[in-house]
Amino acid sequence: GMPGMMQGGMPGMDGAGGMGTLGGMSGGMGGMHGMGMPGMMGMGMPGLGMDTMGMGGQMQQMQQMYQMQQIQQMQQMQPGMMFVQVPVMMVPVFVPHSSEQQFVQQAPQSPNGRSGADSVSTDVPSPRSSDDEAGSPSKCVRPKSKGGSSTGSSRMEHLAQSLSLVACKSFGGDRNDQIRSNILQNSTADVELLWPDLDSRVKGSQNLRAFMLNFFDSVPDLQMSVNAITEDGSTHGMLEYTISGTASKLAMPMFPVGKWVQWKFTSRYEFDHSSKVRVHQIRLGFVPGVPATAANFEGLSQCASMLASTQGGSRLLQEAIEMDGASAKSKALLMEPMVGNIWEMSLSPHGNHVVQKLIMNLFPQEVQFVVDAFRGRVVEAAQNQMQSRVLERLLEYCPPSQTEVLAEEALGHAPTLLRHSFGNFVLQAVLEHGTAEHRSVLVGAICSDAHRLARHKIASNSVRKALMASSPADQDALIRALKFDPLSFASLAKHKTGSFVCRELKQLAKRMGK
Repeated sequence: GMPGMMQGGMPGMDGAGGMGTLGGMSGGMGGMHGMGMPGMMGMGMPGLGMDTMGMGGQMQQMQQMYQMQQIQQMQQMQPGMMFVQVPVMMVPVFVPHSSEQQFVQQAPQSPNGRSGADSVSTDVPSPRSSDDEAGSPSKCVRPKSKGGSSTGSSRMEHLAQSLSLVACKSFGGDRNDQIRSNILQNSTADVELLWPDLDSRVKGSQNLRAFMLNFFDSVPDLQMSVNAITEDGSTHGMLEYTISGTASKLAMPMFPVGKWVQWKFTSRYEFDHSSKVRVHQIRLGFVPGVPATAANFEGLSQCASMLASTQGGSRLLQEAIEMDGASAKSKALLMEPMVGNIWEMSLSPHGNHVVQKLIMNLFPQEVQFVVDAFRGRVVEAAQNQMQSRVLERLLEYCPPSQTEVLAEEALGHAPTLLRHSFGNFVLQAVLEHGTAEHRSVLVGAICSDAHRLARHKIASNSVRKALMASSPADQDALIRALKFDPLSFASLAKHKTGSFVCRELKQLAKRMGK
């Protein structure tokens, strides 16, 4: 084969054409046992011999020889860089290591599951902590990966290590420069940091840098430990880590000023096609197996209203309320920001569950502020999907003497609430947990229009509950109201909704021996 023109390609082997330098601008590719024509502007023509496989088995060997020559030339020109030969390409990646800059090969994954050639290591050198010279241990724990491919795990390990470096300041130099370098290397320009628990969002690399710098600088003794690394395919990964420290100023509400606290964080990453982070989502939680402290509850109290309005935040607050080891003082601290905000929280699809947990886990006298919030607004709340649940819990867990005012307000509008899809559940709670007087008043309201209510697809549920939960005297009154007219009762037994009431009535009659 003839060598490439213009930039002096290497001669071919066994008739193979040469390749021009720098990607083969003008390299000719000749066939085996044939005469290769010179390449014209990067396009070589195969020779016309017995065997015309111009890009056959010898090309791979030629390419490796060519890369070795190119590496030697580049290293002579740039002695401060390190380039490593791989079968496909060279990708230099900046990895901070004290004040030095190193370029480490990231090789493509081979069919056997190992990344790159067997002789090429893709492990990023362990960064030297500023405390190493003094002999003290590093404040950041190197993470261990689980699951996923070796290429993905290496990417996630590098990301975790970079985060640990910045968080624990295990490097020399300015933290602002380090964060800038970290974000430029690992994230896209329009990267998004999402914190659903706080309904918070940071958009763009510059805003992300400001957010990270503000938080890390606010906790001088910050310590970070990566507990788990998970790779989920080529586009997603997850880090689980613990952060602890004492805030010197309020930068993140979960870190109260002057109080040492630790939290478990879960970061979910979404990568683009170039393996850069485009979305980073954070979840907050208690450290498993570690009792929560008063500082944890104080941190939650500083953002309780915001947490209660989100799904993840609501679950975190519920977990705190149900925590057995937490003191009454800690839980009281958690309730403080909720006292004047109960009505709004009970309207939230997530906050109403927090209010319910308060009622279920605290002493009745401790949730009097919830009763007070619903006083005079029971009818409105009973017809709301979320607030009706809170009323049910109050009637269920608080003594009738405490909820009497709520029950009486609901009974005053019984005809309306009996037919309401949510209000009927509140009246059923009155039948089950109210006083005998309250039950009698409600049964009287049902008896006044028993047949129509028994046929109503919603009100019939309260009629059946009255047959089950009322006193014997009230049950007799309701049976008489339903059987007053034999023809109407026979028609009721054939009705698609009323038949269920008649079935309940017959079972009651058997139990009563009638």
